[in-house]
Amino acid sequence: MKPIKPIYMVIGVVCSVLSVGQADPSSEYQTVEDAGLVQLLAGAIQRGAPLFNAGEQEGCALIYQTAIDAAMLGSCWGLTSIERVTLATGAADAIAIEEPASRAWAYRALMDSLLMPRQALLASVKDAVEVSSKLLFGFTSEVEKLPWRIVLDGVMGGLSTGNIEVDGDAMIFTGRTSLQNNGGFSSIRAPIELGSLQGFDTLRIRVKGDGRSYIFGARKQYGMGGDSYWHTFETTKGQWETIDVPLESMERHFFGQQLLGMIQPGEVRGIEFYVYDKKAGPFRLEIDSIEAIQNRY
Repeated sequence: MKPIKPIYMVIGVVCSVLSVGQADPSSEYQTVEDAGLVQLLAGAIQRGAPLFNAGEQEGCALIYQTAIDAAMLGSCWGLTSIERVTLATGAADAIAIEEPASRAWAYRALMDSLLMPRQALLASVKDAVEVSSKLLFGFTSEVEKLPWRIVLDGVMGGLSTGNIEVDGDAMIFTGRTSLQNNGGFSSIRAPIELGSLQGFDTLRIRVKGDGRSYIFGARKQYGMGGDSYWHTFETTKGQWETIDVPLESMERHFFGQQLLGMIQPGEVRGIEFYVYDKKAGPFRLEIDSIEAIQNRY
C-alpha cells in the first residue's frame, strides 16, 4: 500500500470546494458530492488510461488505487452504504492481485460501478470523455481468449478453418476460407454480460488486418443461431486501425440474409468477428482491444 498522506490532501481540497457549492437534493446522483466524485474518478482515468495503453500498467494501477482509496476515506462523496461496502470489498480483492494489468482493471471496475449511475454528470465534467468508455477485451493475457469460441462453415458442410491465439497484447484470428460445399466463412464469438453495454452507444475496435474485408457483429444471445447485427469493415495489410461502430448502424442478418431490426445496447449478449467476403484463401486479423464508448451526450 502506498502512503496515503497525499490522498488526505486531495480529500481536504475537494471537500472544501464542495462545501460551498449548490445542489438539488431531490435528484439522486445529481448532488455536488456526486459531481466531485465524478471529477475525482474522471481525472484518475484520464491520467491512468494513457499509462496503461503505453505499457505502464503498474503506474496506471497505482493511480486508480489512489482514487479508490480517496473515495473510501472521504466523507464528502455522497456514497451509499452499499457502495461503501462494495468499495471496501473490491479494494481488498484488487490490492491482492499481483499482475499489474489485472489489478488496474479490478480498480477500474470499481470506478465504473460508481460512474455508471452518475452518467448524467459526465458531460459537465471538463475533458471527461474518456470516462465514457468500458474495455470489454484488452487481450493482455491468454486468459482473455478463453471466452472466445470458433464457429466455422462446417456447420453447413463447408471446409473453412479458424484458430485463435494471444500473442503480445493482441488476439490473433487466423485460418483459411474455402468456397467448397457452399462454404466461405470463419468466425469467432464471445459472450458478454447482459446489460453491460447499457449507457453506451458505440463499440470501438482496434485491429490489424491483411487487406481482406471482415465483419464485426453483436448478438442478442450467445451460442448457436444465425441472428446477429453486422458491420463490415475493410483492412489495410499490416496497418493498425481504430474503427467505431455505432450500434444503431449495425444491420441485422439471419444466416447472411439482411433483415429489418435494430439492437439496443442493453440487449447485447455477445460479440463476434467474421471473415465472409466470398473469397478463398488464408486470412489473419489481429485484435488489440474491444471497448464500449459513449459518443453522444
